[in-house]
Amino acid sequence: MIALLTALLLAQGTPPTAAPSAPSGTTTGSDVVDVIERLGEPLADARFHDAQLNLVTVKDAVVRGKPVVLTLIYFDCPMLCSLVQNGVIRSLNETGLVLGKDYYGLTVSFSPKDGPKDALERQRGYMQALKGAERASPTDWPFLTGGPQAIKALADSVGFKYRFDAESQQFEHPAVSVVLTPDGRISRYLYGVETAPRDMKLAIVEASGGKVGTTFDRVLLKCFRYDPASRKYNLYVWRVLRGGSLAVAFGLFGLIGVLWWREVRKGTVK
Repeated sequence: MIALLTALLLAQGTPPTAAPSAPSGTTTGSDVVDVIERLGEPLADARFHDAQLNLVTVKDAVVRGKPVVLTLIYFDCPMLCSLVQNGVIRSLNETGLVLGKDYYGLTVSFSPKDGPKDALERQRGYMQALKGAERASPTDWPFLTGGPQAIKALADSVGFKYRFDAESQQFEHPAVSVVLTPDGRISRYLYGVETAPRDMKLAIVEASGGKVGTTFDRVLLKCFRYDPASRKYNLYVWRVLRGGSLAVAFGLFGLIGVLWWREVRKGTVK
C-alpha cells in the first residue's frame, strides 16, 4: 500500500513528505525521560570541545580540586533548558560562593547539532548573569559540545535519560542539575528549575567535605540532611529533638539543684 501510494504521488509529480527525523546519534522511540541517580560514581571520561575550540576530556573539566556544578542542556531549547540554567545561576548568586574560588561550573550540550560557536554564545550570555564571573576565566565554567558517542557516554554515566521527539523536533528531558565532588564523583542531584540557595550551598559544601563555605555553613550542614522524598535539605529533626531533650534535661537538673541548695540553706533538708 505504501509503495502504491508513493508511486501515485511520484506519477503526479508530488514527492512524498519525509517523516521528521532526529539529529544524528540522538535517542528516539520509547526511551524513558528520567533521572537514574548514580551517587558516588564518576562520570564517563568522554571527549568534547569547549567554546574556545580546545579538545578536553570530562576528567579535565571536573577533577580540579573543587566541587563542580554540572548542567546538561541543549542550546536551542525553546524553554526548559534556559529555565534550568538561569535557575542554577540565580541560586548560585545567592549563596555567596565565588566561581573559581569555591566551585567550578560545567555545562554540556546533549545535542550533537550544537557546536563550539553555539557554546561560546551561550557561555557569554549566561556568565553575564553570574555574580563575580567577570573576574573568572572561561575555563572556570566551560561550555562543551561533542559527538553522539561522547554525549551518550556522559549522559548514561550521569543517569540523565532524554529522548528526541521527531514530531516537535525537540528534546524531552529532565530538569536537574548535578553537584560533583572535587574528584569528579556525583554527590547530589538538585531537581527543578528553581533550586533554593540554601540547598545549592549545602550541596556544594557537602560535596567539598566542608572545605568551602563558612564555619556556620558546616554547622548548618550538621543540622540539615538531604531528604530524597522531598528532594530538599530538611532539618534533621531527631538530632534537634535529641539536642533539645538534653538541654531540657540539663535545665531540669539545674533547677532541681538550685531548689535543693535553697532548702539546704534554710535547714529544711538534712
